[in-house]
Amino acid sequence: MCPSYLRIRLPLSIALSRFGAWIGLPELAPARRVKANKAVEEACDSSGDWRGVAVFVHESDGWTIFDDLTGYLASVPATRWAELAAGDELIFAGYNDSVPYGQLIAVRSGSIVREFLEDLQDPSENVNRGRLDFERDCPIDNWIAAASFVDEDELADAGAADGLLWLFPRAT
Repeated sequence: MCPSYLRIRLPLSIALSRFGAWIGLPELAPARRVKANKAVEEACDSSGDWRGVAVFVHESDGWTIFDDLTGYLASVPATRWAELAAGDELIFAGYNDSVPYGQLIAVRSGSIVREFLEDLQDPSENVNRGRLDFERDCPIDNWIAAASFVDEDELADAGAADGLLWLFPRAT
């Protein structure tokens, strides 16, 4: 399992425009409305392979959520997330329990306030800077804690019945 997502405190229309310019990839097709339980199926071709980079986008309590279906966003450095945030609040979080790997990046007012990465396959890449308010009681200090944050984030897991599926070609 390797879920990851980006959430940015912006209305959907503004977040879509900003993300589209930021990702730097042309669209395979414009974002289109799909049922949440069909997003993965719709992002794959008839042989079950990903058609490209796929994100499922929906709103939750003032945030726009980009669920990273294909894992493409996991390689984005914190400085690029700060560029996307452009002064707004942003969180990127993800994990892969087969690697094992966990990541959390938080940006507020243009500054990276939390950067955590633990990759047991490549510990030279590990980072643990800053803290978020909630971490006083539950610190994110290993990949399992990062995975727990992803799995328990009520904003990102608001159970959207439908949203937008947006596909981009893989970067070369």
